Amino acid sequence: MTTTYAYRAIDKAGQMQEGTLVGDDTDSVADRVRRMGLRPVAVTPKRGQFATRDFTLPGFGGKKADTLALFSRQFSTMTASGTPILKCLTVLENQADDDSFRDALRSVRSDIENGDQLSEAIERQPSWFDEFFVAMIRSGEGSGSLPLVLERLAEATESVARIRRKVRSALAYPVAVGCLIVLCVLAMLMFLIPTFAGIFRDLKGTLPLPTRMVMGVSGILTHQFPIVLAVVVAAAWWFRRWKKQPAGRLKWDTWKLRIPVFGQLNSQTSLARFSRSLSVLVTTGVPAVEALGIAKSTASNCRIAQSVDEVARSVNGGGRMSTAMSKQACFTEMVVQMVAVGEESGALDEMLDKVAEVYEAEVNATVESLTALLEPLLIVAMGVTVGGILLSVYLPMFQAISLVK
Repeated sequence: MTTTYAYRAIDKAGQMQEGTLVGDDTDSVADRVRRMGLRPVAVTPKRGQFATRDFTLPGFGGKKADTLALFSRQFSTMTASGTPILKCLTVLENQADDDSFRDALRSVRSDIENGDQLSEAIERQPSWFDEFFVAMIRSGEGSGSLPLVLERLAEATESVARIRRKVRSALAYPVAVGCLIVLCVLAMLMFLIPTFAGIFRDLKGTLPLPTRMVMGVSGILTHQFPIVLAVVVAAAWWFRRWKKQPAGRLKWDTWKLRIPVFGQLNSQTSLARFSRSLSVLVTTGVPAVEALGIAKSTASNCRIAQSVDEVARSVNGGGRMSTAMSKQACFTEMVVQMVAVGEESGALDEMLDKVAEVYEAEVNATVESLTALLEPLLIVAMGVTVGGILLSVYLPMFQAISLVK
């Protein structure tokens, strides 16, 4: 299925060119742009074209990661072509779709015009540029290889965005169906069951246990709905607050790693991001202990970050990274062996890259398996839930008919 794509590319004079092309996917359109003598910066489906977009739900996040990935690639491409940093930031600021990100870029450009380094300017925008991003830029400035570092940074941020999209796509469908099941059940309990309550009372007999249970829940929701809603809102507020506390966040992240199937997906996703970030930091010359301290935040899991802290302390004391990792349950034997080979061969960054590739492949395989497995399971769950409520409604009727006979 062909789709219309909008592209932005840099010509030989360093000017930004925009246009649209029809193609099968982003890669084929990018190849055509290159054959036109341009350097592609961004290729995206044109507004109104949904063929290649991932299915996501509002509230699932990911917009920040996608924005940073696009910015990193555009910034890398423009600096590699010799465009001055200030001009790059001006162009990217004007093209930014997110108002908050546009304001951040404007502040960065203003700080650079006042004499600050790029790393210092972006460090003042922590809502968009995290510690990993700042460390990468600082290492590029220190080594004099900012375009190369920006290219590696673009690859890393694109990898993170790609994994997030995969995970969001896997979780969006079950959440959507789960919400539909909850809405159907609430509608039946609050509007359907009360219409049968009078009929059941006229039967003047002992109702079946499933019917009594359903009617009890229906009565609570119907007559005490404000209280139920207040309890749900209070519980959600308390949970969000508890999850922000260090102890609560650690317990929550530990539990997420233990959930059947989804725990494995969480672990694979976190380790893929951590390995990719650590590889990039090591490649750009960041010391191992500092690199571990920065990369742990990209894992987005306090339990794994805690294990990385233990590894960093061991490495700081003169120990080997692979030996320290072998003592932490979150690092698999494959990770330990790959890191050990990298330490012995002096190619730790390459081995970490391979670890990231392995975990990214496992994330893809897990997402595909989940998508294939959850669809029939959720349909069955919906049928059992709705069917069970309807059966509880009809059981007293069946009894009444048998008594009449």
